Amino acid sequence: MDPFEEFEFKPLTDGLGFHKKKSAAPAKENTKADTFSKNLLKDQGLELIEETSTDPLRPPLPRKSRSAPIPQAPGSLTEVGGDGSAAVDEILKTLQKNRRLDFENSKQKMTQTNTKQEYKKATWSFSAAFLDGMLVVASSLLCMIILLVITKVDLIGNLTNPDAQGMIYLATLSLFAGVSFIYLTLNRIYLGCTPGEWAFDQRIGKPEELNKATYSLKVVARSLLVIATGFVVLPLLSLLTGKDLAGSLSGANLYKKA
Repeated sequence: MDPFEEFEFKPLTDGLGFHKKKSAAPAKENTKADTFSKNLLKDQGLELIEETSTDPLRPPLPRKSRSAPIPQAPGSLTEVGGDGSAAVDEILKTLQKNRRLDFENSKQKMTQTNTKQEYKKATWSFSAAFLDGMLVVASSLLCMIILLVITKVDLIGNLTNPDAQGMIYLATLSLFAGVSFIYLTLNRIYLGCTPGEWAFDQRIGKPEELNKATYSLKVVARSLLVIATGFVVLPLLSLLTGKDLAGSLSGANLYKKA
């Protein structure tokens, strides 16, 4: 009997291809368990991320959303258009129409209030006259300063040592009268009232008389009449009688908001 007949060659390490694979059955069991777990996760809505592509330069495929579509209310943005642009345009158009209507309504209300505003005849007001007097004095002093700077005249010396005719006093009064005439006439012709009259809701003539040619002539006549009487006589007589004497004589009556 040959002693080498029952000798069997066996590889020292696995992987040389000479041994028999005995782990085939457990591998199949593992694959079955993996597929079962994946199906269970898919049923529960927790599916795993798909395996990445073997090609690293190839972008991954988009995943399909398995969530159920959310029902939309009728007339919603998604129902009107894909991005809701049509609904947004309609909303903007509606807002613009409402804004135009509000603007037109406010404009009509303003015109109605202006047309329906009533005025009644008023008398001389000390508060309005005091405010106008302060503004006239300030304007006269400013004009005098400019005049003295240009002419380089010693005002204090001329006032303390006047000439025989007293022309320095007449010139000063003429400057004050001219500033007063310009102040009263221009404000009343272009604005209908002086700042003092405006502060106390008074005006010369009604608003519809402002664009008439005779209105300017009446205002000029009233201003000359007040200046000629020395700014004091007619206002005091008007205060005592309770009537606007300057307005009655010149035709430019003094009105106040009713």
